Amino acid sequence: MLLRDSRGIRFAVSQKPYDFRASLGGDHLRKDTEGFLNELQVHARAVYFMNQTHSDHVAFIDGEQSGDDYFGYRIVTDTDAMVTNEKHVALVSRISDCTPVLLYDPAKEAMACIHSGWRSTVKKLPAKALAAMEAHYGTDPEDVLAFIGPCIGPDSFQVGKEVSALWREAFSFAENVIRPDDDDHDLIDMKRTNAGMLEEAGVRAENITVDPADTFTDPRYHSYRLSAPEYGSNALFAILV
Repeated sequence: MLLRDSRGIRFAVSQKPYDFRASLGGDHLRKDTEGFLNELQVHARAVYFMNQTHSDHVAFIDGEQSGDDYFGYRIVTDTDAMVTNEKHVALVSRISDCTPVLLYDPAKEAMACIHSGWRSTVKKLPAKALAAMEAHYGTDPEDVLAFIGPCIGPDSFQVGKEVSALWREAFSFAENVIRPDDDDHDLIDMKRTNAGMLEEAGVRAENITVDPADTFTDPRYHSYRLSAPEYGSNALFAILV
């Protein structure tokens, strides 16, 4: 089964004109959040954002009032992944080139919503979120359905050789996701990296869905590298129903 076919979860990644930058203010954030949830045709009794710090930190959303008030919603500090089995609670990952990853366990009815920038990816955050689901909910990785969303693509994500060296230290399959670009730079495939990491952690390859969109070249999405410093923010919303 693919994640899109599961009835226990609703999810999507926003496109323009939605923009989830906090700097636009509370009125804008509430309008876009309510509008996007309406598009998903869901009612959320709570919405959780993350104060994303490119970490490998995983937060549990377990029915308590986790995090701080955030324009009438909640925000969890210093984290880049949230896991929950609470229904009708929306988890949000904001991305502007980084990789949104969603894990769903239909057997235990639990999920993880992940913001996997390159630093979090090389720290193996998606695998750590999966391990948290295993420890907290008894998730079997072979049951997990995964979605890897729009992010900067393999022809656009140019990095210095020092970043490639970190990839080679972290991943046994690094040579399959790194391509030489010039004397000082390589190109890295973030989507294949995250998929490979999840497969090594026990997720079945046939249960992983990868969106092909490249946020740097696809005008439907905001891109940090393309538009900084005046860049917008896409968002992955996920909610158990």
